[in-house]
Amino acid sequence: MSEAIPLYTISRCIMDTDADIARRQKLSSMFGMFQDIAALHAENLGAAVDWLYRKLNLAWILMRVRVEIDQYPVLSQEVVIETWPQEPRALYERDYLIRDMAGKVLVRAASTWVIMNLGTREIKRDRFLDYFGLELIKDRALEKSIVRLRTMDRTKPVYAKEVKFSDVDYNVHVNNAKYVDFIMDCFSIEEHRERAIKAIEVHFINEIGPGETLKFRRKKVNERKDYVEGLRKTDGAYVFNALVEWN
Repeated sequence: MSEAIPLYTISRCIMDTDADIARRQKLSSMFGMFQDIAALHAENLGAAVDWLYRKLNLAWILMRVRVEIDQYPVLSQEVVIETWPQEPRALYERDYLIRDMAGKVLVRAASTWVIMNLGTREIKRDRFLDYFGLELIKDRALEKSIVRLRTMDRTKPVYAKEVKFSDVDYNVHVNNAKYVDFIMDCFSIEEHRERAIKAIEVHFINEIGPGETLKFRRKKVNERKDYVEGLRKTDGAYVFNALVEWN
């Protein structure tokens, strides 16, 4: 990694609530950590979540994210999370690494964000934030860029869930980390016991809020990949789609 700025880091211990049945860090916990550090760094760069909301009625909205796991952080392990933004355009790309305390990379991730007007629900297409001319890190956490994930035919229903109070965040829609838990529930305990996920990619297409029902569908792509999608029950609109890759 180059010494260019801005690079933002925090350290964290993997706690009981972060761990799954194998004492590994849950994917939803990773997504939560990435969201938290992104918010902290945005504040550091002058685009704080609360300031955007109170002053401009704007919000950061996550559109796409891909996480690749070299080695899972485990219960009670201390880790360092790093993040840095790419050159801003209409979309805002942000990368992440999770390292152990010796500096070894455990997890790599990349994300794409937009800034949305909460009143009109329109995406702000102009270049809103330029990071004040700071030198940006050009290195990427992942080798390949995240491209559009196509929907798939002949998916099979798994389950349906009505969105409740505990599923939504301060924007009153389902939080990205919650979606990951929903996706994990598309697979049985036995499937999770037999093997671990090595990568997950999620694309958020439409919002969904309290009282609405999300229908989950799944398709096996091959022995190591599964496709998962979520559709809104009322109109059949795609809410998200995802690709899960297994070891």
